[in-house]
Amino acid sequence: MPSSPEITAEAVPFTPEQLKRSRRALTALAVLGTGSMIGVAFSLYLLSHFPLLLIALSPLGRHLVLVAPIVDPFAFVAVGVARRLAFYHASYELGGALGSRGVEWIEQRAASFARFVRWLERIFARASKLVVLFFSGPTVSALAGISGMRLIVFLSLAVVSLTVRMLLILGFAELVREPIEAVLAWVDRYWLPGTAVTVTGVALFQWVRIRRARAQRAALLRDDAPAFASVEAARDPEDASPEP
Repeated sequence: MPSSPEITAEAVPFTPEQLKRSRRALTALAVLGTGSMIGVAFSLYLLSHFPLLLIALSPLGRHLVLVAPIVDPFAFVAVGVARRLAFYHASYELGGALGSRGVEWIEQRAASFARFVRWLERIFARASKLVVLFFSGPTVSALAGISGMRLIVFLSLAVVSLTVRMLLILGFAELVREPIEAVLAWVDRYWLPGTAVTVTGVALFQWVRIRRARAQRAALLRDDAPAFASVEAARDPEDASPEP
């Protein structure tokens, strides 16, 4: 397999087209991130009454596992793949807009697992298609955009990866169906007070995140990097840890 283009940082000003493309990608990420926060806040109510809507808003691993045994498997795969693919596509577009300097953005955004990101960058330069196939996620999606991988190739590989992942979740959920049903019974009984707790928790999390984002934005502006200043605001809860 031929090697992929090397990703290096260049101090070249952003073009108007790059800025326009990055704004579109950031808007998409912000919308998806807001939906995910809403899904987390009302997860107990949605799990009890509208499980497919829950994973359409917030396809976190725990939501997927809890929803898998109680919905049609074809609908589960379709909704789970489509929602995560939307976030991956937006990450790809942002990486393509930022270009080589997107590597700096990724490393700043993924400071808590920087070693993992650097490892991904190294193997991506050698086998980009295999990385997308086996490690699809927001970070890998951004790397694909930065490297110039064709969109159709990226989307095809990501769909295969996500479909396999959803099928594995379905299988795992079936193996642990009994404890999942116990959790669902508890949710059906206590979703109202539980929702009050989750809404409060999400509100507090958002308050802390906004304060941190403002501090990071101020630091980036001091370093004369305005193109990165709004990235943290688009962060999605499903991307709070290494690749989902």
